[in-house]
Amino acid sequence: MGRAEEKSRTHAAECEELYAAACRLPEAAQEKLAARLLPADLKEELAARPWPQETREKLGLAVPATIYVQDPLVAEQNPELGLQDLALDWEAGLTDGPTSARVAVVDYDGDQDKLEKPARWDRARWCFVGPDGQPIGRERYQSPQFHQVNVWAIVQRTLTFFEEAHALGRPVPWAFEGQRLIVVPHAGYGENAFYDRNSKSLQFYYCGPSEQERIYTCLSHDIVAHETGHAILDGMRPRYNECSSLQTAAFHEFVADLTAILSALRNNDVRHVLSEATKGDLSKAQFIANVADQFGKYVTGREFIRTAINNWKMKDVTDEQSAHDCSQVLTGAMFDVMVRMAANYMEVRKKAPGEALWYTVDRFRRVALQPLDYCPPVDVQFEDYAEAFLRRDQLTNPRDPFGYRKIMRDVFKKRQIPHPTDEEEPDPPAFRRYDVGYISSSRTAAYHFLHENRGALRIPQEQDLAVDVYSASKLRRGWRRLPREIILQYVWREDVELDERRFGPLKGQTVALLCGGTLVFDECGNFLHWARKPGTQVAKDREEGERRRQQLLDCIASQAERGMLGLTDAAEMDRLGMWTPVVGRRVDGGLRLEMAPRLHSRHGAV
Repeated sequence: MGRAEEKSRTHAAECEELYAAACRLPEAAQEKLAARLLPADLKEELAARPWPQETREKLGLAVPATIYVQDPLVAEQNPELGLQDLALDWEAGLTDGPTSARVAVVDYDGDQDKLEKPARWDRARWCFVGPDGQPIGRERYQSPQFHQVNVWAIVQRTLTFFEEAHALGRPVPWAFEGQRLIVVPHAGYGENAFYDRNSKSLQFYYCGPSEQERIYTCLSHDIVAHETGHAILDGMRPRYNECSSLQTAAFHEFVADLTAILSALRNNDVRHVLSEATKGDLSKAQFIANVADQFGKYVTGREFIRTAINNWKMKDVTDEQSAHDCSQVLTGAMFDVMVRMAANYMEVRKKAPGEALWYTVDRFRRVALQPLDYCPPVDVQFEDYAEAFLRRDQLTNPRDPFGYRKIMRDVFKKRQIPHPTDEEEPDPPAFRRYDVGYISSSRTAAYHFLHENRGALRIPQEQDLAVDVYSASKLRRGWRRLPREIILQYVWREDVELDERRFGPLKGQTVALLCGGTLVFDECGNFLHWARKPGTQVAKDREEGERRRQQLLDCIASQAERGMLGLTDAAEMDRLGMWTPVVGRRVDGGLRLEMAPRLHSRHGAV
C-alpha cells in the first residue's frame, strides 16, 4: 500500500469515527463537534477544496478572527458596532504574524526599537494564540497580538473584497517587487497612518495623551481599509502615484475613502444597525459616511476626518486645496448615487429597508469598483471615472429598466463633473486584423498589436511603450457571469522642461508628461472601451496634448510656490522640509514627482 493510499484510508476511518460520535449528540451540537475534532491534516486538505462558504463554516474550515467593526470609540458608544467574529478563507502556508500569501504583519515599533512577539497560528487548535498559548479572542482586545490579528484580518478581507468577481474579478498585484504587503500595526507615536510603496508596507501609528488613552490607528476599520485601498489602487494603476494633476492625487483619496465606506457596509451588523436607525435613508447614515471617528475626534475635534455627506462641487476646488479636499467632490457624488439607489429599491421596487440596503451595497460594489479597469493608466480625472462608470453600467445593464443611469447622470451634473450625456456605442479605432487570444498571451504580443496599430491609436512612431495586459472574469446582478474581459494598457513619456522662475528649485529640471491609454475587449474580440491620454506629438491630438502639458506645468508650479515639493537629495530635502506631500527623485536623467506617503495631520493625515 502506498503512502498516499494509506493516508486516505486513515482519513476515512477518522471521518467514520467522528460521524459516529456526532450522531450520538443532539443535532445542534453535531456540526460544532465534528468541526472541532477534525485533525489538522484533514482540515487543511478539506480547506484547500472549493466548498461553498456555508459548508466551510459548518466544517470549521475558515480561519477565525475577531475585529473591530468600526473603532474602539464607536464600540464604546454602540456595542452592536463593537467587536465581531469573522471567518476568513484558509490558505496554505498560513503562519505566525499573522502571515498569509499576500499579507505579512511585522510588529516593529520604530520609536521604541521594539519587535513585539507575533500572534501565532496554532494549527492543531485552528486559531491564533498569544505568547501564552491562549486563543486571541474578544477578551484579549488590549493585547498587541489582538491588534495584529485585527489589522491583518481587515487587510486580508479588503483585498478579497476587491478581487471577487462582483468587483474586479481578478487577482490584484502589488506595485512593488514581491508578493507580500508588510503591515506594521505599531510603527511609532504619531497622528498618522500611510501606505508606502518603497518600503512595501502599510504603517499604522498610535497617539493620545497617555498610555491609558491611546488611540491606535490599526484598530480603526476605516483607516485600515482606507490605506489598503491606496495599496490596491497603486497595484492596479501604479502611475497614478506620479504628480500630474490635483484630480489624480484626489482620485487616490477617493478610492481609499470609498474602500472604507464599502468595507463597512458589507458587514451584516452594520447594515442591521443602519436599517434600524435610518429606515434605509442613507442620507442620514452619518456613522457610515464619516471616515475615522475616533481618530478624527482626537486630531480635528470633529466626529471624522472627512465625510461623504457633503456639498462639494467642482467649482469649489482650486489648485491651492489639498487632494483630500478635492476628493470629497467624487466621494460625495458616489455616496449620493448610493443614497438614491437605496431609495429606488424601497420606493420603486418596494423592498423593505434592510433588504434594500443589501441590494444597494451588492449593486453599488459592482458599479463603483468594476469601472476601475476602464480608467486610463495615467493622469486620471474625475470625468474619466464618470465615463468609465456609465460605460460599464451600460454594458452590464443595457436596458436599465429602473433608471439607475439617470440617477448617475443627475448626480454628476449636480456635482459639476463632466460626463457623457448619451449612450451611443463608441466607434472602435480602425484596427488592423487582430486575435484577442494572441494579444492577451503576453506583454510582447500585446505590444506587437499596439505597434501595428500606432496610426489608429495615435501613438507616436518614435515612442517606446510600457505595456501591461491582464484578463478579468466579472459577475453582473443575479450572479450571472459576464464574458471574460481583456484589459490592455500602454504608456509613454514625453519630456517637459521646467524653464520658468515659478518652478523655484526645480527650474532647469526635466519631467515627463505621461501619455497612453486603456483598451478593453471581451474574450470574443469585441471592442468595449478605450480611455486615452494623448501627447503633443501627433497632429490630431496636439491641442489636447498641449492642454495636458500646461496642466502639468501649472500643477508643479503650484506645488513649488506653496513649498509642497521636496527632493530626495539630503541638502534640498532639509531646505524644503521633510513633510512635503510631493517628493522628487531623479530617474534616467529626469525628475519624477511622486505623492509622498507621510502626510502629517496638518496636511490632512490619512
